[in-house]
Amino acid sequence: MKKLSLLFLIFAVIFVSNRSIASKDKPFRGKVTYQISYDSGSLPEGAAEMMPKIMSMSVGENKTKTVLFTGMGKQTVIFDLKEKTKTAFMEIMGKKFGIKSSLEDIQKEEAFQPEATIISLNETKEIAGYPCKKMKVTLKDRSTGDTTTTYAWYTDELDVNPDINFSNSIFSQVKGLLMEYQLDTGQGIIMTFTATEVDKKRVPEKEFDAPEGYNMTTKENLMKELQGM
Repeated sequence: MKKLSLLFLIFAVIFVSNRSIASKDKPFRGKVTYQISYDSGSLPEGAAEMMPKIMSMSVGENKTKTVLFTGMGKQTVIFDLKEKTKTAFMEIMGKKFGIKSSLEDIQKEEAFQPEATIISLNETKEIAGYPCKKMKVTLKDRSTGDTTTTYAWYTDELDVNPDINFSNSIFSQVKGLLMEYQLDTGQGIIMTFTATEVDKKRVPEKEFDAPEGYNMTTKENLMKELQGM
């Protein structure tokens, strides 16, 4: 039962987190590394060692790729900023699965996410060597009307694609690179992502090719598969 709970927890992390450099005179190409932290009291017993601690984000011309490293395998998501699609590739208990989501699929998922109101604040700080602006984020549960408040930091000093956050229902309207933010897995666990390193370098297009050996499926079929593990 504990193993099944961890599987569903990591599954939630993958899909919630998909819900997102150079100076302004040159578009950023490179890699951003984020450290992931948790409220230790919110993690169920046995989950801490399985949860991801690091996320890398590769940025190309019209695509980005995030990689989460968990205790149960590597989870990769490729975002096409032009076509507005995302494809998740998961390694779970030795098995490899892939799920592609269209813009319509992403918008359907957003209907179940909290309604977000973002207010820019007059506060700045430096993260990973870049000046960042603070945002107050108020989230309203669409079914209960309950609200929660969190804060996030982004930088607009760097030239990134204006649609870089298109698949994240909370931050989709933010025209900049998120440098510190929180995500709720829906399992009572809050993840905090903090950028720790920005590596400016050319990212080859093949970096965004779909990896081989993955069984393409749907989210519904994957849930059934996880229940059988």
